[in-house]
Amino acid sequence: MNAAPERAPTRVGGAALALRALAYVGLVVGLSNLLLVGAFDRAVLAQFRRSVAWAAAAVVALFRSDVRAIGEHVSVGGKVIEIVNGCTGLDVGIFLASAVLVFPAPWRDRLRGVALAFAVALGVNFVRVLTLCWLVDGSPRVFDLLHTYVWPVLISLACLAALFAWIRSTPAADV
Repeated sequence: MNAAPERAPTRVGGAALALRALAYVGLVVGLSNLLLVGAFDRAVLAQFRRSVAWAAAAVVALFRSDVRAIGEHVSVGGKVIEIVNGCTGLDVGIFLASAVLVFPAPWRDRLRGVALAFAVALGVNFVRVLTLCWLVDGSPRVFDLLHTYVWPVLISLACLAALFAWIRSTPAADV
């Protein structure tokens, strides 16, 4: 078993830490607000939402015959799920990628971390969408419970675990 090399703890000054915190907040606010720009929403995000709906419908259709993707909606039986911006995983990916970008590591490792951040956020979120599609028709109470309480916590934990794993495997740089 290969363990990550031990590294000595580095002292980070208060000013450097405050600067990183400000950079994190700036990235999160700036990139999250990009999701609210109408032109970006129409040009990029709408297509992404349609792709999530189509892919979810394609997977669920392997097990059920009453599934269709209609634009940004997935119809399952008599129920319809709308894929909105909060259902794509991009918002969670922005939080995670922003944390990676402000971590003191070489830029090559940060870029790999950003790719990992979006892969984890989008992947876990897609599993979320699949489970919600599966439950919407037959178990509305379980759907509501998972949609509102369980999946947000699971996605947050998966992203934190990915961040901690990335930090542990990434050499810190004095930047």
